Amino acid sequence: MHIFFLPIATFLITLVWYAFWIFTAVHVFSVGEPEPREGYEFITHVKWDKTTRYAFLYHLFGLLWVNAFIIGGTQFIIGASACIWYFECNSDTKGRGTVGRGFWWLFRYHLGSVAFGACIIAICQMIRIIFEYYRRQIQTASRDNKLVKALLCLTGYLLWLMENCVKYITKNAYIQIALTNNSFCKSAWNAFTLLLKHAHRFGLGNSIGFVYMLFGCICIAACNTVISYVFLTEYTSLDITEPFAPMVVVACVSVVIGFAFLSIFSFSSDAIFQAFLLDEELRFAGNDRPEYMQEFAAELKNRGKGCCEGSCF
Repeated sequence: MHIFFLPIATFLITLVWYAFWIFTAVHVFSVGEPEPREGYEFITHVKWDKTTRYAFLYHLFGLLWVNAFIIGGTQFIIGASACIWYFECNSDTKGRGTVGRGFWWLFRYHLGSVAFGACIIAICQMIRIIFEYYRRQIQTASRDNKLVKALLCLTGYLLWLMENCVKYITKNAYIQIALTNNSFCKSAWNAFTLLLKHAHRFGLGNSIGFVYMLFGCICIAACNTVISYVFLTEYTSLDITEPFAPMVVVACVSVVIGFAFLSIFSFSSDAIFQAFLLDEELRFAGNDRPEYMQEFAAELKNRGKGCCEGSCF
């Protein structure tokens, strides 16, 4: 149950990081000479030189990198905890203390791997931001050229697809790092080949997980919205004539919080599934897996025993 504290801790750490980044970004933004804005002489803007421009881009990349690292660290801890639990839930420890060991594995052994994966994601996001900057300038210069607009839209979509593919492979690479104790590059390749080998299984599992998360967020938002409506109209002394606006706020906040906690279920399911595939490759050696997995182990052992008897005959 300790794993449910991770979203709260991640939110607080991210909030502190964003506050620090905004504070330093204001100082970087103010470096330069104030000059009148063209066409609006009564409004000034800060004129940057190349050094300040590069410093701001470097600062922006730091925001993306640290943000991806915080998310990646949380994903690794969840994945490591789920994998440890899978192989120890029927042992003497009963799968206890897995979150603490996930923290220890992250900061003792795999901090560089998670940072490297976060750097790759940050590079993809930085490429998209730079592309969007030049895309706006190109669209302003060529408003009537439909071919240029089509090429820009296609390039933007391909960059978005690249970023999401990198995020998906990196997420599964973190699980492989926890399972095999390999480096990031080798784990990313193992995750990629595993996705290709079991594409039908991953596709079915992700589809079911998406449906669960979608309906879960809808149900959480609906229940909280109804409760807030009843509370605002029946159990408060305030004279509220239009509860629609606060209900929309409650629904939005409920969706965000619900998605944050349900994503633990989704990522844990992916980690347990990869642990099961590794257990399957090892032909279910040992007896510390979950009890409902023992039937798969017994079936595989019976198949192997039958094949051996058939060959001997």
